[in-house]
Amino acid sequence: MTDVAFGYLLLAIGITFVLGVVYAITSHVSVSSVRPRPPRGVHLPNPSALPVILAVGGALLGAGLAFRADNQLANPFLAIPGLAVFLYAVVAWVRAAGREWDEVERGPHDDAAGH
Repeated sequence: MTDVAFGYLLLAIGITFVLGVVYAITSHVSVSSVRPRPPRGVHLPNPSALPVILAVGGALLGAGLAFRADNQLANPFLAIPGLAVFLYAVVAWVRAAGREWDEVERGPHDDAAGH
């Protein structure tokens, strides 16, 4: 096993350990039965796969920069698809945020009398 592969394995084990500790701590926190309601006009965005797609593109791009030949800046078989996926996710996320902004601005409001 090379030093680079061992480093990635060690990093993966560390991340898994930290996520396990965070899950163990947060799963034992008691939640009251009465959930507070957010103020009027505050909402959460719709569920989206774009953050996951962005992370996959970033991971491919990072792997392309890490697993390269000595005379290359990046491995083109990993970096170019990673960059394409990353840029697609960024553009799609910005467009989705713009659509949501337009829906909120044009939709019915119950937070003020003038709307």
